Amino acid sequence: MYNFWNSRIRLAYTSCLLVLLRISLDQLHIYVENPSNEHNQTENGNNYRKNNGGSFTDDMDYVLETMQYMHDLKLGKAEIRPVIEEARKVRQYWWRCHLKMPTAIVANNWFQNDDLYIYSATYDRRPNSLYPDNHVIQILTMSFRSIPSTDKIFCNLYDMVHEKYAVIEGRIREIWQRAWDPRDFFYIPNLISCPVPKYFERSTNLTISLSKTACKSQGISSQVRMPPSSKEKSGIAVCVKGLDYLEDMPERLVEWIEMQLITGANKIIVYTYYVPRKMLQVLNYYIKQGSVIAIPINLPGKSPNQAFIRSRFIWRNRQQKRRHELIPYNDCLYRHIDTHKFVLMLDIDEVVVPLKHDNWDAMLNNITTTFYEKNLKTMEVTSISIRNVFKFPSSTSKWNSVVPSYMYMLRNRRKSEILSKPGEYGKAFINTNTVATVFNHFALHRQRADVAKTLYAEPDMAIKLHYKAKCPIESGKQCEQLEHVTVDDTTMDRYAERLTEQVTKVLNRLHIIE
Repeated sequence: MYNFWNSRIRLAYTSCLLVLLRISLDQLHIYVENPSNEHNQTENGNNYRKNNGGSFTDDMDYVLETMQYMHDLKLGKAEIRPVIEEARKVRQYWWRCHLKMPTAIVANNWFQNDDLYIYSATYDRRPNSLYPDNHVIQILTMSFRSIPSTDKIFCNLYDMVHEKYAVIEGRIREIWQRAWDPRDFFYIPNLISCPVPKYFERSTNLTISLSKTACKSQGISSQVRMPPSSKEKSGIAVCVKGLDYLEDMPERLVEWIEMQLITGANKIIVYTYYVPRKMLQVLNYYIKQGSVIAIPINLPGKSPNQAFIRSRFIWRNRQQKRRHELIPYNDCLYRHIDTHKFVLMLDIDEVVVPLKHDNWDAMLNNITTTFYEKNLKTMEVTSISIRNVFKFPSSTSKWNSVVPSYMYMLRNRRKSEILSKPGEYGKAFINTNTVATVFNHFALHRQRADVAKTLYAEPDMAIKLHYKAKCPIESGKQCEQLEHVTVDDTTMDRYAERLTEQVTKVLNRLHIIE
């Protein structure tokens, strides 16, 4: 018998229902806005459609296209955007452009050029496949909805010392793959790459703005973050996306920071939305020690930025939250492309523990040396992913009697017996030589073609402990087993004495405990 639910008829019926629902909502909106005037209802209804993206056929096309993409994805036929760029010609418009110098310059904060929201710009001199003969300025932006592939972007580059400028066509790369979620009614993160003309390579004070139209002056431009004086890269920087806590948990933050420093972080960069008083006190302490950099950040566009409302907005809009997180993560990457060998994206409920070595540096050296010996150094590492295991709230009375009450991670002695699959919930050490953009869990766009895919460290080499209050909704039916089938966890025991000593010292110094 022909199965209705496995047919294309289902797609058509569902699409029609969605279109009818949209029509009903439009009519309800018109009625609420102008209940007493039929003429105004019609006029305002037409304006509403015009101002919100076009006609009903546009809406139907969007629904059908999204559903078709999901259908193709299931069959393995969906388009996946390339993560390695082919070489492009540098297109400069110097012969016919006359620009005004910018009147305002912004550094690491949101501002708008046309319909783009710009966050930061970084001078990138690493080898790249996109413009192989040029340095590049990498600009992190967000746009409402995806930028059509047919759209062009123009980079207005200014030398503020010599008051000269250049207009160059740039390249847009969306920091997202449609397979993760094909909908685009969100603020979307993008990396815009602008090639630097040769005669600008010695400039020391550059700013840049963007335009959808060639030769259009913009009043506001972004300060370009310039590379430091040449020196050998070393060390590992830990990047933390926007902290947003209404509950004050200073003890947890101190324990987490000290564990990062013990295992090998030599710099921790924390982006902050809202941090309560005592947690802010903790961050300020480590800033003075030179081990932490805290960077306040807001949401772009029309997103809310009042602390409580923003917190609720972030919590309730999971898919938008995932896209917003990619701006601080990628900004952190670009802050360290000239200073650190690796960056590691972590939340403050995650700890990467080396199991065969004392610290991350020794562990990574072992992994990369083994890889290069096998591959005769024909490819460079992009990222090294560490497998995840969950730790849900638990207690073991014997151990807890000797561990102070403020040591949350050490007191939690149970971990899930099941190890997450490679690529699921893992976090990766990102090689700053080879990566153009990062996703939460791995490297996304590569700088060039001669690089390796993500390496997965063996679970006896390192593990990522993930402290969660409850099972993630994505784990679905597996949650019952993840939460209740557990084993004793001794992973952090060899660090326990040193960690407890350091945490106690800091908490006493800050008068958080007496």
